[in-house]
Amino acid sequence: MKRRTFIQSTAAAAVGTQILGGVPLKAFSPKDLDGLVQAGDDNILIVVQLFGGNDGLNTIIPVDDDQYYAIRPAIAVQKQLAVPVVPGRLYFHPALDPAGAYNLRRMFDDGRLAVVQGIGYENPNLSHFRSTDIWLSGFNTSDPDRRLIDGWLGRYFADHLPDFPASLPDHPTAVQIGGSLSMLLQSPKGDVGIALTDPDKFFQLGQGLSPDLEAMPGDTAYEREFNFVRLVAEQSDRYSSVVKEAFDKGRNTLQYATNGFVRQMQLVARLISGGLKSKVYMVYMGGFDTHVQQQNDDLTGLHPFLLNALSTGIGQFMQDALAQGFADRVVGMTVSEFGRRPYENGSRGTDHGTSSIQFVFGNGVNAGVFGQSPDLTNFDSNGDLVYQYDYRTVYADILENWFGGSPDETKSVFDLSPNENILPLGVIKKTVSSVDAYEGRVPVHVRLAPNPVTDVAWIEWSQTTPAMAKVDIYDGTGRFVERVWHGAVDPGSVRLPISVTASGSYLCAITVNGARTVVPFTVIK
Repeated sequence: MKRRTFIQSTAAAAVGTQILGGVPLKAFSPKDLDGLVQAGDDNILIVVQLFGGNDGLNTIIPVDDDQYYAIRPAIAVQKQLAVPVVPGRLYFHPALDPAGAYNLRRMFDDGRLAVVQGIGYENPNLSHFRSTDIWLSGFNTSDPDRRLIDGWLGRYFADHLPDFPASLPDHPTAVQIGGSLSMLLQSPKGDVGIALTDPDKFFQLGQGLSPDLEAMPGDTAYEREFNFVRLVAEQSDRYSSVVKEAFDKGRNTLQYATNGFVRQMQLVARLISGGLKSKVYMVYMGGFDTHVQQQNDDLTGLHPFLLNALSTGIGQFMQDALAQGFADRVVGMTVSEFGRRPYENGSRGTDHGTSSIQFVFGNGVNAGVFGQSPDLTNFDSNGDLVYQYDYRTVYADILENWFGGSPDETKSVFDLSPNENILPLGVIKKTVSSVDAYEGRVPVHVRLAPNPVTDVAWIEWSQTTPAMAKVDIYDGTGRFVERVWHGAVDPGSVRLPISVTASGSYLCAITVNGARTVVPFTVIK
């Protein structure tokens, strides 16, 4: 084949199909994944995107708040029908507890689910597309002229793979189940993932694209173009084989439901089971833009249907992961571009709102409830719910406590100024990375009680050697509140009092010999 013919034919295929049904034109271009595996073990993240704006108030039901029933007379879930997960504090929509399946309610009972309430950001945008870009990019900006073109995970992985984009890994860093690659997995250096819907078709499209022509040695525009397309084609061929091999070797241990989202989770489980070394999997559910006929009187309708599918898909995936022995390697989270208005509209639906709830699941989560039920008597200036936690606090958790990143890397990924802070929420169990162990910065295990705090709480930890310690309090948005301690501490148990005067959600950051641990707590006055 002539070089020009090869370039034309391969580039045309790339543009027409995003390279093999989802492998982006700039494909994936880092070095081998071994470095990432060493830094963050073989931990895997699953991102579940709920497009349209999930209604948090009708997902986690505030049954003890009479105002909820006053502002939602037609679509509220009655108290006797809500599922008491933590009586007096946490009630699920009954669709989250479908009969006959391992589901989100059972995962909570088993210590595999965290519920984050009041997740959002300052100056929220209520456009589906701009708000989605904000959530996926990790850049909270009210400037409409700032282009958001890459994602927080894409930037993190590109920075962690220093040869990017000169060489390619043996396995794709990320896999999206779908026809196109999300902005989440794009970076300034190129895309860091592939998109696919069917491994068999993916394999068929990929075969034969690897060129039999050698790379050209020069650096002219033509030679760079040829070498780039050659590299994309070569790796597309390789990834199609790698994915097919993992799919054929993998298995599922149960009969999944037939819902489309559930089948996406089934495919993810099979690829992991088959040995695919990808660090991130992204799946998608649409339909959450529930302006009309959100829910019927008998709790049927669009929103209950979606919640049932979500709960079933995640639950069956976890059941499969437990049976196959990879449950300890997987943590997942839901993301939705915004919540819904607190008041129902005239069409038995809800319109675009602000803060909502987020599920984080897996054996690696600190199970429980983070944040308070929304205050339905205290709205923002637009009559929307007031957020408690910056959405990036969960992302910081993923970066630092799941993938082994540092606080400085978190600041870099989110392009924060020296005075800005995004602290990990503490929803992920902290692990000791090889770097921490090597440098002697072993994180301490911190206890903060009582929580919620009504008067004074105590922070406690123990250490075997003298250390320098710093204890700071931040609110859920990362704003500094007060310094509790900064100085030397002796070996043994350390016990410090904290007292915050205003109600709200807070983060206590304890840094001992350079290792930071963050503990969330709630103040009720």
